[in-house]
Amino acid sequence: MSIKVYTYDLHTKMLNKMTDLPYNSQYPLTVVSLAENTIYYSGEGKNKGDELFAYDMKTRKAKQLSSNLFAINAMIPDVTENTLMMAAVQKGERPVKVMFLDKATQKISILNEQDSDTTTWDISYDPETEKAYAIQYSEEEQYEQMEKSNQTQKPMVPPSHTIIEINPVTKQTRPIITLKDEQILTLSTRGNQLLVATAKHINKLPIGYSLVDLKTGQRKELQLPIKASSELFLDKEGNGFYFLGEKGNGNTERGIYHYDMRTSEIETVFLQKEGFINNFTLILEPVSK
Repeated sequence: MSIKVYTYDLHTKMLNKMTDLPYNSQYPLTVVSLAENTIYYSGEGKNKGDELFAYDMKTRKAKQLSSNLFAINAMIPDVTENTLMMAAVQKGERPVKVMFLDKATQKISILNEQDSDTTTWDISYDPETEKAYAIQYSEEEQYEQMEKSNQTQKPMVPPSHTIIEINPVTKQTRPIITLKDEQILTLSTRGNQLLVATAKHINKLPIGYSLVDLKTGQRKELQLPIKASSELFLDKEGNGFYFLGEKGNGNTERGIYHYDMRTSEIETVFLQKEGFINNFTLILEPVSK
């Protein structure tokens, strides 16, 4: 099997195949940096586990950038100059941590490296504000909830989930919102808005959607017909979002869609007809000021 990497131009509606990459990782994750003409992806390292690779689309050559990772759950190619952000696991450890790769030196810095309890579920970056965001929870609390579920034979209630804001330069953080007994599945930020998908039980429907004000932490729940638990991306204007999933109202065809929050209209971007869409990333430029 191979990973087929495509880009889709939202203006021209043109789909371009970039390349095929080897499918040899636990989680075949890819992101494209158009500015660098480079594809970053997870691939099999020399030892067990996944490492970070960069594929140069000009030279058609791949280069391994990390050497001590076990898994990569998310990556954002450009979060400040020459920096890639990841949610990844080091070899011999359990928690997923926020990591920053300096592309020039290939050195990885880890946010709160000595914290052995906090794990990161997903990450986001807003090029407009130049701030990063992460969903985090306690491994110990997760284990306690799992034990309760096993004992009571009831669906597992999630541990409390917190979203933090990260300054990618100074690495300073601040909490945005904490949801008790509720899982935050994914997030997207744009301007002062934070879009989240949530669930009351682990691996159970239904999925809820909310907008959170980044300044006040105030949450507004949305009533949406869609079904999407990952890959939600607010568009450039913040009036809608792109998502990977089903558009609902009886339509269960999986694909990438755009939902307009002003009109409730859903536009089809790319349907999963052959193969499987594992993930996608929306590449945005900052809003002009």
